[in-house]
Amino acid sequence: MQWIDLRSDTVTQPTPAMRQAMATAEVGDDVYQDDPTVTQLERLAADMLGKDDALFVPTGVFGNQLAVFTHCRRGDEVIAGDDSHLVWHENGAAAVISGVQLRTIASNRGLLEPREIAARIRVGEDIHIPRTGLICLENAHGNGRVIPLATMEATSAIARQHGVPIHLDGARVFNAATYLGCDVKAITQHVDTVMCCLSKGLAAPVDGRQGIITYRAKSCLSD
Repeated sequence: MQWIDLRSDTVTQPTPAMRQAMATAEVGDDVYQDDPTVTQLERLAADMLGKDDALFVPTGVFGNQLAVFTHCRRGDEVIAGDDSHLVWHENGAAAVISGVQLRTIASNRGLLEPREIAARIRVGEDIHIPRTGLICLENAHGNGRVIPLATMEATSAIARQHGVPIHLDGARVFNAATYLGCDVKAITQHVDTVMCCLSKGLAAPVDGRQGIITYRAKSCLSD
């Protein structure tokens, strides 16, 4: 009997067609922006997700942590769900790399209530409290829960009111769009940066969990 191993996106094997695509891909030095395949991939990702630009990175965790590092100053606080990938599965990287602390919210199977997020945003200039540097959402959540568009919109409105950026762990964002029956940009329009994973629902011919992080240039690169 032929088995399909679904324990993780990292144990699946590429098909012969995938291996052929990798073997014949046009490549170059990405540091010098001489890799046409990567450049094309980044442009495609930015266009599909409705952002100004994109960056191909080794893993989804890399993409999430790059967003935290870019948006935040050392000592900032990041609001995230207590069952989010950022909290559970990224080895404390936000503290190690960016020097930030995570302020968690009790999650209803991946759903964060906008009013709970609002209650945790630090308001004022008290020197004794950290600045709220970022809100992190996850859609679809790792448990499969898809966050409704109305919740994304309400959270975005709160974030804009307080001038706090939002990053979306969108490892499964295309799955969420399929479930909601909408264009993926209907989800990503509510966030400043989004990471999507190529080897999950997209089943791309990559080894490991390569990701793409897309962003609005003015929102996270202005400094």
